[in-house]
Amino acid sequence: MLLPIKFIAANIFMSGMIAGTICGAVAVSTLSNQERVKRLKDYVKESCEDRKK
Repeated sequence: MLLPIKFIAANIFMSGMIAGTICGAVAVSTLSNQERVKRLKDYVKESCEDRKK
């Protein structure tokens, strides 16, 4: 009975590691492009101005 629980826990752990790796790669690729960084900064600036109103 303990063996299937270990497999389930290992699968959950590996899924989390894979998701973290993919999200990290997406973040690095997004931030490495200067045009995208400028668009993100503009978006943050606009959203902050909207909240102040």
